[in-house]
Amino acid sequence: MTKSNATPSDPMHSDRRLASAHAAPTRRWDSQPETDKWLASHHFEDATPTIPFRIDGWLAAQGAAVWFGAGSTGKTQLLLWMAAMIASRPEHRAPTWLGGKINNTGHVLILTAEDARPQIVGRLRDIVQNTMHQSAAVAHETCSRLHVMPFLSMTEDEFGHPNASLLRFGDDRVWRPSEVMAEVRRYITEWNARHDDPEDRIVGVVMDSATSMAGFDGMEGEATTNFFFYLGRLCEALGVFFTIIGHVPKAAFVPRKDPWGSAASRLRGVAMWTTAPRMAVEVRLLQEWREKGGPYKEAPKLRELFPDIERKDFLVIYAAKANLLGVCREPRYLIRDERGAFREVELPFASDGASVGDSEPKPSKSRLKPKASKPASTLSDQLDRPKRDYKSGTDLVMKMIGVTYPDLAKDKMVAIDRVMKTLKQMHAKQAEPARKLVTSASGGGETKPRPGSISWHFKQLEERGVLIKRDSRHFYVGRTDAPTDQA
Repeated sequence: MTKSNATPSDPMHSDRRLASAHAAPTRRWDSQPETDKWLASHHFEDATPTIPFRIDGWLAAQGAAVWFGAGSTGKTQLLLWMAAMIASRPEHRAPTWLGGKINNTGHVLILTAEDARPQIVGRLRDIVQNTMHQSAAVAHETCSRLHVMPFLSMTEDEFGHPNASLLRFGDDRVWRPSEVMAEVRRYITEWNARHDDPEDRIVGVVMDSATSMAGFDGMEGEATTNFFFYLGRLCEALGVFFTIIGHVPKAAFVPRKDPWGSAASRLRGVAMWTTAPRMAVEVRLLQEWREKGGPYKEAPKLRELFPDIERKDFLVIYAAKANLLGVCREPRYLIRDERGAFREVELPFASDGASVGDSEPKPSKSRLKPKASKPASTLSDQLDRPKRDYKSGTDLVMKMIGVTYPDLAKDKMVAIDRVMKTLKQMHAKQAEPARKLVTSASGGGETKPRPGSISWHFKQLEERGVLIKRDSRHFYVGRTDAPTDQA
């Protein structure tokens, strides 16, 4: 629906509508002291401030989410992969997606007004066969749990509406759910009513895309507000997630100094597109910024590891904005292979202290502010100083590897920065393990790291035969090395 159908700007019209609303207040949720169900004490024991995840860090079990990016960046293929992972039986897929644990399985409804039936089914086939490496029989089972509504290919009898818009501008000049939205809701409700097993119910929706299916321009504020408010209530009532593919303007600029912090501003539309959903995730290609000496490349270490991969086949996924706890705050990197397959890759640990997601390493504090001089320690001071036993720290690091990688198996790559992040999160209030037994500073470099640093503990695990190092990356050998001390 075009802007021409937008709400008129006549202030008299708005005043009349507001006066009409005040003239007839509803009594359905009026406050009655003896029966008031809106008091906070109701259901006190069942209350929880957290929201469960369908995929840890990336997808809430209930609520709306927007995954956005420029055209041809692989958004549709990425979310079809996500849907297939959720729909697959646990024994037929990896336990994680983008590093987050997949919690349970279920059916997923896919709405598309951009791909015809052969194209969307072909995309799914490439995902289950080439990315997930499922056999033909297993691939058919996975796809039997994906409900595809390809509106472009549906007959007039199957779909008799003029378009696939989920919101419409009514005769009362209010944006409301369309008949298409009503049919989507009915389909989910009736399917789930016929299936008692939670794994056989529809647990979420993937909508491709906001441009072709929302029914309003992204800059229409009232329509956007009504849309997400309805989706929020629908997800709450049906217990599902609703993931929407969004777009950025063609001329969207990615600054070199802050490519992550500016991500939310690139999503096309009013601010409600990023504030109303549970999560807004950007999907884009690695960037190259022009400089006098030549191009400055984002994630240069990743380019060095895969010199034959073209820039158009490197994807960066990042949570631009979120209003729930437990969101993955680190960027994830994917490589697109032939026939729509994805490979997730990790950057090696940045020994200079810069985050792996930083496009431009920050200057060290020593450059910004000179350190105060300290008196040199005497020989007697050094002799009197007790020698710290870091063995328990190495055992603690081994435990954190198991927590960070619950699917730990032979030849699994183990990233130092991810393990250190897990340790800091789990031991934030325990200074001894986090700050003394294990530190992030490497000190003497890669060949001779400072005792007690995370790099030093990884080196101890190499000597124990737990890890092996190949091309600056660590891999789990497959042996168990039970800690001798309790950290």
